Amino acid sequence: MDVARHAGVSQTTVSLVFSGKAVGRVSETTAEAVRRAARDLGYRPNAAARALRSGTAAAVGLVVRDVTHPFFGRTLRGAHRAAWEVGHVVVLIDDNYGNAWGDGSVEALRDGTIDGFLYFAADPPPSLRAPGAPPVVLVESEQRRLPSVRLDVESGTDAALAHLRELGHERIGYVRSAVGGQTFERRHARWVAHLRAHGQDPARQVVVESRFDAESTIAAGHALLTHPERPTAVLCDDDVLASGLIAAANQLGVDVPGEVAVVGFDDLDIARLTSPPLTTVHFDPEALGAAAFELLYARLQGKRPRNRVLPSELIVRGSTARR
Repeated sequence: MDVARHAGVSQTTVSLVFSGKAVGRVSETTAEAVRRAARDLGYRPNAAARALRSGTAAAVGLVVRDVTHPFFGRTLRGAHRAAWEVGHVVVLIDDNYGNAWGDGSVEALRDGTIDGFLYFAADPPPSLRAPGAPPVVLVESEQRRLPSVRLDVESGTDAALAHLRELGHERIGYVRSAVGGQTFERRHARWVAHLRAHGQDPARQVVVESRFDAESTIAAGHALLTHPERPTAVLCDDDVLASGLIAAANQLGVDVPGEVAVVGFDDLDIARLTSPPLTTVHFDPEALGAAAFELLYARLQGKRPRNRVLPSELIVRGSTARR
């Protein structure tokens, strides 16, 4: 009643906005006035009461492989912002690279507590494929008959490699993620295709693998930079790995970009904190999270949303230069 009075609308309109049923029934201008009134008054819907009345939890689960990686946090923020606009919340679940507790958490939440799940680079358990299971949307992976949203990794990788080639680099090494996944496989496939297109054998290039902790990334950087056939440029599976490579170069006295050019992926905040700042492929993790929730919300409304691919952009900074 207070929100309706503050926004100058009916209680029914407020109810439609907070229940996520406003689309096609309430204009976006009016819906935003309701949300603004709620923010002004500090109003929060009572989730428990709404669940009892509607039979839904107004909550979705976001399952990620590693909660410590900064990209996942930004994705969660985007999903939560989109969810909040239609009266939902997002619960974060750590899959821990396939550790059993991820599936255990999902099983504990699925029966009445969660309306659906977003799986980020993780595989949903068989129980979520069964009839009557909550709907699932995949993020950064694709499987038959499941809606998905992912980043345009292929174009981003092509842009990064073309940039290095234009700078005169022919021996392009690779710091690969030790963790598998479709995202990293797509990047590697484009790297292989690029080298072969220029008459080079990918098997003869210097490639190292690393996990995402600081110790592993720096150790991988040392291994690559001390290799007798050290490349003049390196493509890294993400900015954390690239930052470890730059840290290793600083320790070894290897000049970046004078002796080795470095390119990362994701455009995390750390990309602007390295010395020199990191050339990287920019993605928008908050847009990714929002798009994932929008697909899931469409499923919850009985719709069949189309899969989405979000764009990339190469950001050139100080870690790359002409050979």
